[in-house]
Amino acid sequence: MDDQAKVALLQKVISFNTVNGNELPLAKYLQGVLKAHQIDSHLVDFADNRACLVAEFGDQPGKVLALAGHMDTVPVGDLKKWRFSPFSGQIADGAVWGRGSVDMKGGLTAMIIAAIEMEEAGLPEHGKVKLLISVDEEVGGQGSMVLTKKGYADDLDAMVMCESSTGELEYAHCGSFDYELESFGKTAHSSRPDLGVNAVAKLAQFIDGERTAFDDAKQSPVLGKVIHTVTVFHGGDQLNTIPDYAYLKGNVRTVPECDNTETQARLQKIIDRINADGGDLRLKIVASFAPVVTSREDPFISVVSQAAAKVKGEKPKVIVSHGATDASRYVLGKKPFAFVEYGPGDDSLSHQINEHIDIQDFLAAPKVYQEIARTYLK
Repeated sequence: MDDQAKVALLQKVISFNTVNGNELPLAKYLQGVLKAHQIDSHLVDFADNRACLVAEFGDQPGKVLALAGHMDTVPVGDLKKWRFSPFSGQIADGAVWGRGSVDMKGGLTAMIIAAIEMEEAGLPEHGKVKLLISVDEEVGGQGSMVLTKKGYADDLDAMVMCESSTGELEYAHCGSFDYELESFGKTAHSSRPDLGVNAVAKLAQFIDGERTAFDDAKQSPVLGKVIHTVTVFHGGDQLNTIPDYAYLKGNVRTVPECDNTETQARLQKIIDRINADGGDLRLKIVASFAPVVTSREDPFISVVSQAAAKVKGEKPKVIVSHGATDASRYVLGKKPFAFVEYGPGDDSLSHQINEHIDIQDFLAAPKVYQEIARTYLK
């Protein structure tokens, strides 16, 4: 596959509107592309017009390497602000433009190209390469959870999450605990607050408690301290009425030393204290992603670093991230595996109006993935 064909494939992938859904047409298209190059794959149903895609190749004994990514994207925002149509895959200024070009159809297409070129080169020599392509990553990560529950991550020895990493190599990332908290009170006239229960005031008590809830939480030597904040608050709709309903939303970036289970318990402790004093707060978990940490000394990090250096001329900076990926689901499989995140694109452009990916950066990624497989599975 020459460079022009590779870019054309990326443009085609971008042309599919997979904003928080409708991934099935893209999954079927990618399945056809793989089949045309003698790589078998199969769809894993998720919901109406939504399906994950799994492929694997290599039939010799050995380790199992996964390349992982997702097909869904975030919404496009204000169409009038886009330089080009967000689904055009327009080429301009040495880049391909469009929603998902960075997050993460660039990495996704690079995975497909790498698989095709590895198969044509008779790779891997030993072991197996597996493509795990999910849906729903941008909302709740339930696509990768379906794949995990069906056992597709149970035999992995290493994974490259092909999300954009701005040329850096990420070997660990925080978990994410997203929650919504509802407050139920009793309405009354604002001149007689004693006759009501102010739902807003009860939520304000929670915010006061949340502010210090993690002060004594153990820090991670790799990821640092827990990061937590309330991000959404809504309550009341009448100036002279005690509100009987309010809600807030919050996010906690968790670490292994204060994981999602402990995070929930700490928040619930605040809620229980308020409820014991006349409140009626109810916690709902919106999404929960586990933290993922690979040892900095794991040999797989060196494999990936050296592969990137061989292709791009210099070793990538090795860092940690406070974001979260589908790896948070896959690590719930039957055995631990080494994880890194390395993919094409400038991550600062993810989710942005006029998202675009540098063509040369994109074209380098499949070569890096092939070199990783060549070295790791030799």
